[in-house]
Amino acid sequence: MAFNEGGMASGLLIIAVSIVFAAGFGFLVLHFIPGTPF
Repeated sequence: MAFNEGGMASGLLIIAVSIVFAAGFGFLVLHFIPGTPF
């Protein structure tokens, strides 16, 4: 990953996308686990 091309905005965008993806994946995992309120 080349962070020097987009600068700080590119890095923040990549971090935000990774956080959203991790949150969505965690929500899906909790959704398929029985006994959780999700």
